Amino acid sequence: MQHQDRSASAVSRFAIAASLLVYVVPWVAMPGVSGAAATSPDVNLAEALVTQGDAQRGIEPCAKCHQADGGGSEEVGAPRLAALGADYLANQIQNFRDGNRKHPIMAPWAKLLSEQEITALSAYFAALPPASNAQVPKHLNPKDGAWLALYGNWDGRWLPACQQCHGPLGIGVGEHFPALAGQPYNYLVGQLAAWGTGERRGDHDGMMAAVAHRLTLAEAQHVAAFYAALPAAQAVETARELDAGTWVPSAAGLKQPAFVIAPSTAPQSPTTPGAQPPAKPHWWSSIMPKAHKDALSHQGPVAPGRALTDERHFQPPSRSARPTDEFGEMVALGESIFSHTYSHQISGQYVGNDQVCEGCHLDGGRLADAAPMWAAWGAYPAYRAKNNKVNTLTERIQGCFAYSMNAQASKVGHPPAADSATVLALTSYLYWLAQDAPTGDRQMPGRGYPALAQTEQGFDPDRGEVVYAKHCAVCHGDQGEGGYAGAEMVFPPLWGERSYNWGAGMHRIDTAAAFIKTNMPLGNYLELTD
Repeated sequence: MQHQDRSASAVSRFAIAASLLVYVVPWVAMPGVSGAAATSPDVNLAEALVTQGDAQRGIEPCAKCHQADGGGSEEVGAPRLAALGADYLANQIQNFRDGNRKHPIMAPWAKLLSEQEITALSAYFAALPPASNAQVPKHLNPKDGAWLALYGNWDGRWLPACQQCHGPLGIGVGEHFPALAGQPYNYLVGQLAAWGTGERRGDHDGMMAAVAHRLTLAEAQHVAAFYAALPAAQAVETARELDAGTWVPSAAGLKQPAFVIAPSTAPQSPTTPGAQPPAKPHWWSSIMPKAHKDALSHQGPVAPGRALTDERHFQPPSRSARPTDEFGEMVALGESIFSHTYSHQISGQYVGNDQVCEGCHLDGGRLADAAPMWAAWGAYPAYRAKNNKVNTLTERIQGCFAYSMNAQASKVGHPPAADSATVLALTSYLYWLAQDAPTGDRQMPGRGYPALAQTEQGFDPDRGEVVYAKHCAVCHGDQGEGGYAGAEMVFPPLWGERSYNWGAGMHRIDTAAAFIKTNMPLGNYLELTD
């Protein structure tokens, strides 16, 4: 597929390493105000408050701080409101009213607004196109915040990537997870501080407070710089390309917190004749440092920190150690498919729902006790009672497509063939993750999910419904439909036609319970009882 060339000047300061995403969700433009709606009383009401305020009540124009384009202000630390969800904006005004958010100007004004005015203003700003007036301090490099924003820091800290809740490129998801892309730097730093001190509340289950407490000041500043530098609108195009696998990200040759994009084209399936023409450089390529060219050694002593010890699980190679040769490109493709399985241009044809491998195997299949792929690689071939035969790892992957991905309902109606590009890429990725792991160890610490003992009350769907509504629905939806931004999945559907079928491991109550106990909610900011 031929790609469009984008000049670096077209994105200026925004052209940073924003393409290394796991879940990619495009911003869905709300319809502009036009026609009859342009003269409706509510629109006129909102425009008057935005541009003129209300002198009689002492309310200044919204545009004085948030600017006429809704892009916010670094000078006063005012947030970008343009293109944020109307429900989210209305909820924040309510939080100012209730005291969950404190601000010497916004709090008293919020109490003066009527319900009609709150609704009108929220809809007005939500309908604006994405705009940003953010500026990153010159002493900060936005790329330094990319690692936490895109991958998090799971090992020992249980710190999820920001994009796992706020969506790819910080576009935002639903009414609880606002857009971060293009938010002013001073606003983001200030809000992280407010979450950490308790000055800001109102987050579901205290999730943001828990995250803020785990961040150092330097980390908060770097993450804020990363998101402030993102283009509020142009990033959407890149997100869509990554979601479809048009561009395959690679962190090869880098170490935390540095970040490098080494774009590569996805290889053709062996069964498809013809070859792809070379891709033109993407819009971020001119400002990316050059990746190292040294290939990863597949032999020799185990690297420090990767051998199994009494204190920690096996450590897969860092993303920064990924090879930069042809094999490394296949590994990068495998991770891309692993994270975007249902939407990827190569694997999507075999997926009949909205699931991704990473939905069950967290942190790209790296996280211990979340069914890590480094433990699965050396455990096959193995006998499986499900199909009463000895399965190879390839057959196991095909089984995941049949059950977890519901391949029967896919475009082609069956799982990928053993010699397909999908299976080749995934097995290459799994092999690379498992380098130096013991072969044949089916009891490897960290494999699978830690089993739960039977509780006195047993499995109870009625009690489960209450727990789900309280802690899970905020992400996965009231009816288990998943969390979406437009048509793109961010939080996986848990039941229904877009979820896994009866043969998936997660369909088993004991397996799902073990996964939830150890790994949910993301980051374990609260612990559910057995």
